[in-house]
Amino acid sequence: MNPGPSRPTIRAVLFDLDGTLLDTAHDLIASANWALEAEGLPPCPIEESKPYISGGARTILGYWLVKQIEQRPAASYPHANVIDPIHEPLMERLMDRMLEHYQVNLARHTCFFDGMERVLETLEDAGLPWGIVTNKQSRFTDPLAEALNLTSRTHCIISGDTTAEAKPHPLPLLFASERLGVNPEECVYIGDAARDIEAGKRAGMATLAALYGYIAADENVDAWGADDALETPGELLSWIGVSP
Repeated sequence: MNPGPSRPTIRAVLFDLDGTLLDTAHDLIASANWALEAEGLPPCPIEESKPYISGGARTILGYWLVKQIEQRPAASYPHANVIDPIHEPLMERLMDRMLEHYQVNLARHTCFFDGMERVLETLEDAGLPWGIVTNKQSRFTDPLAEALNLTSRTHCIISGDTTAEAKPHPLPLLFASERLGVNPEECVYIGDAARDIEAGKRAGMATLAALYGYIAADENVDAWGADDALETPGELLSWIGVSP
């Protein structure tokens, strides 16, 4: 982390969900593989698929279909993998199966990243409100937050269908700051994808890249333009000047 000469005063913290606040990869990829198996297709390896999680079910499955079924070089996230239209019915079946499975298996292995629980407890002890802003649909976000006992702790949960726009549009973050009663420039947003940082910057917030999240090894995180980067969740506390 870089100390920076003019760090803003932070009065609220906002987190992306998948790959930032929670490690959801095992449950998401397990559901993708359940759908693939039902269609007689080979499973996708979890480590290889992690960078596509930020793009959602279609992005995960699209990458795997291009690579395994169409036998073409697959583009790295966030570049789109466009499948052949002939495989669109297969894609629709896979997505339906994956999301149906995930909805009833979304908290089997999902957990906090190492150190994140301590971060949340420290923020709460310091009286700093925190919230969640994700592109995940509320039908998944809400039960997942309930399963991890977050609903009563967080000051807001903004899902991909809460507002008329989703990230990288700034509207979800602006709505979150309004819900928290804190000016956007007094908020920091942490995420593990370029669109998280773009949304935060467009909202006028400080932004931090979660390097511990689902980022491909060849991703140029510096190009995102975040104010700083976190190797671990615990580094957030020193960044905002809160003692654990």
